[in-house]
Amino acid sequence: MHKVSPQSLISQSLFGTSLEKLIPEDHPKKIILDKLPWDELVKISRKAYKSDYWKDKPNARVMIGLFVWQCISGDKTYREIADDFNLNNLCAYACGFKEIDRRSINHTTLIKFEEHLGEDNILAIKDIIEKIAVSNQPPNSKGRYSGDTTVFESNVTFPTDTKIMESVRLFLVNDIIKPYQEQVNQKHRTYTIVAKKEYLDFARKRITSKKQINKIKKKQLQFLRRNIAQAEQVIAALEIKSGNLKGVGKNLFGEQIIELVSKADKKAFKKLKTKLETAKQIYSQQMDWYKDKKIENRIVSFHRPNIRPIFRGKAQKKTEFGVKAFLSVVGKALVLSKTSYENFYDGKGFKSAISDMRNKKYSVKEVIGDKGNGGMCKFLKENNITDGIEKRGKRKKDPPIPKKRFSRARNRMEGANGIIKNVFIKDRLRAKTDEGDIRKIAKAAIGYNLRYAF
Repeated sequence: MHKVSPQSLISQSLFGTSLEKLIPEDHPKKIILDKLPWDELVKISRKAYKSDYWKDKPNARVMIGLFVWQCISGDKTYREIADDFNLNNLCAYACGFKEIDRRSINHTTLIKFEEHLGEDNILAIKDIIEKIAVSNQPPNSKGRYSGDTTVFESNVTFPTDTKIMESVRLFLVNDIIKPYQEQVNQKHRTYTIVAKKEYLDFARKRITSKKQINKIKKKQLQFLRRNIAQAEQVIAALEIKSGNLKGVGKNLFGEQIIELVSKADKKAFKKLKTKLETAKQIYSQQMDWYKDKKIENRIVSFHRPNIRPIFRGKAQKKTEFGVKAFLSVVGKALVLSKTSYENFYDGKGFKSAISDMRNKKYSVKEVIGDKGNGGMCKFLKENNITDGIEKRGKRKKDPPIPKKRFSRARNRMEGANGIIKNVFIKDRLRAKTDEGDIRKIAKAAIGYNLRYAF
């Protein structure tokens, strides 16, 4: 529950202590907070209040202040941010408080606010802060961009064919067949004990031959095919039985009482059907893979089907699983341009980033990149942009950008990648949805610009 005295946001009591006097004027975070256009940010934050399902709607200025505080504080959890709001005076100052007052908030309110705010509005906040950060850079840095792609890894286990089929089979048995088969008067033999024993016996082996791998794949495909057919029967019977109505008992006259199926039940049923379709798609792909056929858009995670393998060719980790993003650095400011689960070509990412920056009316005079962006030299020449892309092989003439300045720009870019991953996104992206991953990356970009570019 959110408890705030409205008077503490707009005025100062006779004997109250002013937060502006309490917090030192040269405090780094106070300087940053004073530069932000709070009226614009509050206007965007009010878009989270359009939903009728959210009854306990707290003050918009307080919530956008907490959102900015979470971005600037690094990778803090919602519980830690709620504690800061209750105890930290600088956090209260970020939320628009003028004096010290008793206040409290539950961490679930912060989660609801971010969910209702949505990806588009968070990206709009990111664009506002990014524009201020770019405009704050010194004149000799404006227009000079160093860009690179990086992968923000999602929190999924390393996929193997046997592991993904076992996770699909367990979901079908434990979440569809067993809970609902009695409701539709069905009884299925799932063979789950036998299937689990076969998988564990294979998973415990340290060294496996190709023959053993093919043997366990064949067995798992057979178990999975049986469970998919059983799950389809259960879902079909549930759909016929429920329809749009459900029985809840009989009245005094013996008449059947019926009511509409709740929205929660419809949502859960729709989720089960979506999961079943994903399971059928994984079975089809694994069967094609077993028959040595080529697979396109291969699913590597049952619970996050949009994640794709991104081959990077690095020594320590050749393949990564998550969101591929294109980042640019101008001076100390960070520009987040393209994000995708697909393994897009680095040069295309740079082209879309330049187009995006020109749409935002950023000056683009010079571009620096590594060898992976070599295919965009013609594009730079057509747009009268100084080409600072590292070329493969020997150069016939001197590069347009001095080697020392090129190295300095590349080091700054690599440093920005390291900071955003290790400070603002510790370990991995832990969101359970695709929208949650993009929100987390956008918040990390906001935090980076607030901490290092203001």
